Amino acid sequence: MSEPIDTTENSGSSSDQAPIDTESTPGPMAGPNLVLRLMVGLLVLAIVSGTVWILSSPSDDGDGQAAADGANPADTASDTLAGRNPFLSTGPGRKTLEGNWVLIISQPDDVERRFDEICSGLFILAPRRGDLDDMTVRLSFRTPVFPEAEIVADATVADRTRARIVFVDGTHRVDFDGTLGEDGIVYGNVVRGDVCQAARLMPTDEVQLDSQITVMSTLDRPKLDAAVNKAKTQKLTLYDTYRLFCSEHPDTSLALDISLKNLMGHADPRKMPLKDYLAAVDEHLELTKRWGARMELVNTLILSHVAFTRGYPPKAAIGISKGLSQALGEQSWAAPFQRRLAELIDQCDGTQARVDAEDALKQLASKSTTDREAPLAKLYELRKKFPYSHFVTFGLAEEAEKAKKLDEAIALYGEIVGLPLLERLLEFEWESAGVKAVRPGDTLARLWKTKHGDTKGLPAFLDTVYQKAVDGLAKSPGGPDLPDPKSTGRSVLCELFTTVRADSAVAAELSTAALARRLGANRLIVVRYHPLDAARRNQGGGDPLSNDASLSRLSFYRGRSLPAIYLDGRRLPSTDGLLADTTRVHGLVFREIAKRLSVTSDWKMTLSAKRTPTGVQVKAGAESSGAADGEYRMRLLLVEEKVMMPAASNGIRVQEMVVRWQIDGGEGVAPKDGKFAVSESLSIDEVRKQLADDLARFERLQGMNFPEKPLDLKSLFVIGLIQDETTREVLQSIAVPVTGGPSSN
Repeated sequence: MSEPIDTTENSGSSSDQAPIDTESTPGPMAGPNLVLRLMVGLLVLAIVSGTVWILSSPSDDGDGQAAADGANPADTASDTLAGRNPFLSTGPGRKTLEGNWVLIISQPDDVERRFDEICSGLFILAPRRGDLDDMTVRLSFRTPVFPEAEIVADATVADRTRARIVFVDGTHRVDFDGTLGEDGIVYGNVVRGDVCQAARLMPTDEVQLDSQITVMSTLDRPKLDAAVNKAKTQKLTLYDTYRLFCSEHPDTSLALDISLKNLMGHADPRKMPLKDYLAAVDEHLELTKRWGARMELVNTLILSHVAFTRGYPPKAAIGISKGLSQALGEQSWAAPFQRRLAELIDQCDGTQARVDAEDALKQLASKSTTDREAPLAKLYELRKKFPYSHFVTFGLAEEAEKAKKLDEAIALYGEIVGLPLLERLLEFEWESAGVKAVRPGDTLARLWKTKHGDTKGLPAFLDTVYQKAVDGLAKSPGGPDLPDPKSTGRSVLCELFTTVRADSAVAAELSTAALARRLGANRLIVVRYHPLDAARRNQGGGDPLSNDASLSRLSFYRGRSLPAIYLDGRRLPSTDGLLADTTRVHGLVFREIAKRLSVTSDWKMTLSAKRTPTGVQVKAGAESSGAADGEYRMRLLLVEEKVMMPAASNGIRVQEMVVRWQIDGGEGVAPKDGKFAVSESLSIDEVRKQLADDLARFERLQGMNFPEKPLDLKSLFVIGLIQDETTREVLQSIAVPVTGGPSSN
């Protein structure tokens, strides 16, 4: 099985937003390893509350870290938050938020083995018209951490004891929420993407800061060293050593971080029974309360994931996260965590279904079983709830074959062979377990021949199985209500960057294909790009559908990994996955499309594309009913409606609406006087020659020939779109068949 593909040579993996980097801006990274997550029932997912704090074990000489470094805790005061900064107010503790405050974000540094305080800006809070319950918030001094920070006014609110301060710095959105404590410090947290970090507003009398002071060592490190030394005299284990520190200093951000990492590192059903783990979870969550409700919710989610990934029963993970979705709600900051929670519940349900299916199959295999109807009914019930489970489907297929139900057996084996990767998942599990079994494809061929006399119609049958799966997903009930497209004047453009070699693209491929059928082109236009770069395209792992137009488009979005879905120019996270993830991804994309459809578009487009003796003549126009003074461009894409790929390694048998060429040349067409008017002629022979050259190179390096080469270019469409070059928002889009007449929206 392949992992999500990174189109750059050097790339790591991380959550959507990494913890603060004081020297560089983190870029988008590759997704999770789906092999471990889905094939062997493990969810490899790290929702990090800051970077990983490396737990340092007690030193052999009986001293803590300070002594090991040759320093006395008392001598390191100049490196502490208080010692290095003259900005901290020396007056009495404040009773309200009126005044000047420095935002301090706590963050572990796993490279330097220390815990830092990040000085992130100076804010001035003042009562509006003398009302302490309605404060104004002004960012008066920026530090090198967020040098371009700008307050988001409509999201920032403050009263006499609580503040929510939201600002953006480039592409990053930083959301602080905190409450004034009895000691005159505002304790809370900062959310950035799917990262939640402890943070404080520290009182100051200054109006500006020393720009050289950005990162400071925590004042709490000597406390940790003292606890380590105390634990040595008591001969405590490493786990209990850090519990001791956390119990003695529960109000520190260092205790919060250490407690979480200590629990994550020691969670193991073989050594820590479920009862003890749940007690430890409750103990840790008590520490989070000082840092705000969001910190408690995020840590609950983290520890739910830990329970699942460390091997505790799926029901335990679900139990820890009970009520979490409702508590997170629909607030914008909560969206990444809701996605992570949905993934967790999906994985827990799937794992529990596997357990239930195994129990049912054991009953059916037992000679002592007298009632076969009950376990069979259980399997059919599981299949209804989990239609893409390879294990459940195969179990039912075997039972149908044993019962001489030929048609049912063919249908079930057909799904295993015809749907993406199900057969390969079974083979992987058999190989891992040392089991020798007949391939489902061989069994299907034998049964098909028994019924039909030969296997001539089998490939067409498998194509039908695939299409029925997509159609069934398109007709699945549920989902948000959609506005009338005439009321908002918008068609949503869904751009899927994919490859026939990415197993992790399966969920996105089927979901977008189903949604295109469900919503129609007047609401949703789906296009697929195959953007593997030239070097990779000419290697053994290349994609026969890749082209420069697709790579250019991915580069425009500064994308680095496949698969990736962009809705009207905005990337959707958490859309990678295998077939078992399809229901979740389908629901996620559908909800986001519904939100986008409710946003009115000011733009109207016209587009026509007609065949000529040598190619295609394209004419397009667009204008806005509002101000059109942005950096807008019109882009025109030539796409092929359908490319059959029955031998694709990821099992996606049909590639729909595949981008073949950028008619506008790749840079887009600029408007004149706020309007667009474009006329372009395209040579199909030129397009086909370029695609043929690419395919020939791929075949030569692969040492093989495709029986059907994707070079027909018969059923073609042209996609037109208007895009803001600065924000990358797609403002309007339209699709027409090449043989069609003029169209508009």
